[in-house]
Amino acid sequence: MSARIAAALVFATLGSVGGVAFAQIAPRPQPVIVDVPVGNPPQAAPASRLIFMNRCPASVGCVIKPGVDDSRTNTSSIPDSQVTITGFKQSDAVWAKVMTCMRVTYAPFNIGVTDVDPGPGVPHYENIVGGRATELDSELAGAGGVAPFTCDEIPNAVSFTFDVYGADSDALCWTAAQETAHAFGLEHEYNAADPMTYLNGGPSMKRFQATDSPCGTFSEVPCRCTGASTQNSYRYIIDMFGPGAPTAPTVSIKSPSDGGKVQPKFIVRIAATDDVGIDRVELWIDGVNTGVVAKTPPYQVAAPESVGQGPHSVEVRAFDVQGTPAMASLEVDVGPPCTASKGCSGDDVCVMGVCLPGPDAPGGLGSFCNANTECLSNVCIGEEGGNKACVEPCRLDLEGACPEDFSCIPGGSGGVCWETGGGGCCETGSKPTGPALFALGVLGFLLRPRRRRSS
Repeated sequence: MSARIAAALVFATLGSVGGVAFAQIAPRPQPVIVDVPVGNPPQAAPASRLIFMNRCPASVGCVIKPGVDDSRTNTSSIPDSQVTITGFKQSDAVWAKVMTCMRVTYAPFNIGVTDVDPGPGVPHYENIVGGRATELDSELAGAGGVAPFTCDEIPNAVSFTFDVYGADSDALCWTAAQETAHAFGLEHEYNAADPMTYLNGGPSMKRFQATDSPCGTFSEVPCRCTGASTQNSYRYIIDMFGPGAPTAPTVSIKSPSDGGKVQPKFIVRIAATDDVGIDRVELWIDGVNTGVVAKTPPYQVAAPESVGQGPHSVEVRAFDVQGTPAMASLEVDVGPPCTASKGCSGDDVCVMGVCLPGPDAPGGLGSFCNANTECLSNVCIGEEGGNKACVEPCRLDLEGACPEDFSCIPGGSGGVCWETGGGGCCETGSKPTGPALFALGVLGFLLRPRRRRSS
């Protein structure tokens, strides 16, 4: 084969390629790229804005001729002689899911995806779906897909997704998205959420991420094309093709509750997600932008001190990287600061004069947890091998900073509210060990997270 194979991962479970043991690689086919000479100079604008997903007919397959890539004549730079890729054997339903996934994956960009042959007179990128890698070249045994690659666009490039994933439409889409994007000049990324990754894990439906990600397959390596250590696949494609139809983020308010009683400088905790990336979350009160912004998760904002007592409308607006907004809102009643024993309603408890969800609210203060993401505060601590609980920050020098049955104990740069259960420092005759000691400096308190009452 005249082209140089840059990477090829196979089904084998022993041996190694490039110093990576096969035993460390999931036993599934992987996409690969193939370096080829470029017969055309880089284009100032993309040669096409159309991707043709060619579902090889089961009856006759797809005949591929060798030569400089030209999708209009089914010519590929990868094989040395004419070959036939056998037909795609999966159902119409699987194919429909693949097409839907590909269209959603490329929706943020001004590029279309079709499974109708544009014809020989229309420039397009083509992804041939079917057969096995060895039908294209014997050196590609076990590959899930393959594409020609340079650090520039390959006009009318022909790439391949092989019929080796069964009915797994997400895996087929992941491979097709990666192979088509190789033809734009994108290389592999060490980011499990991006289609350019080799990594299993992350979401099954991968989307081009608007983040600066390291390059590499199963380890981080310098990017060969960007001249830097990272690659931003989303920004690269949008710079090349321009934006497409935007899709709005998903946003909701985790706390406070709708109609709840809150206090001055109350905290609003937000869940915001987007296939590509959240740029920012803004806090609006009574239809006015407060200027309070959260840029990174966990998204949390505090109401300005100028928000007075009485009823108020709270709105959060999440914007994706294209500036597409999504909104969520609720009503609150701002009252005077609470105390450890009064001023909060429902499942809320008073922390630092503000009502926050307590042990009876999922993820509230004192709730059992295993990971930070299970806590509204995004902080879960406890003894190594023992129970863990959600905590809230507090000031060690402020009396009544935590609710009843909780104490403000040393943690981080200040303190955290922890349920002491009235036991104090010496009830067990021992000190806690593990993450709570090292991460939070908790000394001399019995770690006893409160169980949430069953309803």
